[in-house]
Amino acid sequence: MQLSIMIMSGVDDGALLQFQSDADGEKTGGHWSLTIGRRDDNDITLKNDTFVSRQHARLHWQDERWWLEDSNSTNGTFTENDVDVFADLRVRGIVPVEPGQLFRIGRTWLRLQSAE
Repeated sequence: MQLSIMIMSGVDDGALLQFQSDADGEKTGGHWSLTIGRRDDNDITLKNDTFVSRQHARLHWQDERWWLEDSNSTNGTFTENDVDVFADLRVRGIVPVEPGQLFRIGRTWLRLQSAE
């Protein structure tokens, strides 16, 4: 399985990150997860954004879809709001994320490119 994430803002704007379930993140059974944060040991490292916590969030592949979970970060994790583009929705618990959907970690916007 593959996943691509495009960084949509900040210093790394336009960078395309590629992940493979057999090489990246943590995989147990049908569950695959990737960590997002400022520390180097995260799968997705956003070290140039000071609003990103060391362990900020997780992306999970489960039940044939992607899920986004905030890891009790200081500044929160947000998804785009289709109704009002100026109002982000704070992630509470675990929320589904669709290919093409934007989400924000700290001040960095990312987009889930594809899921197989």
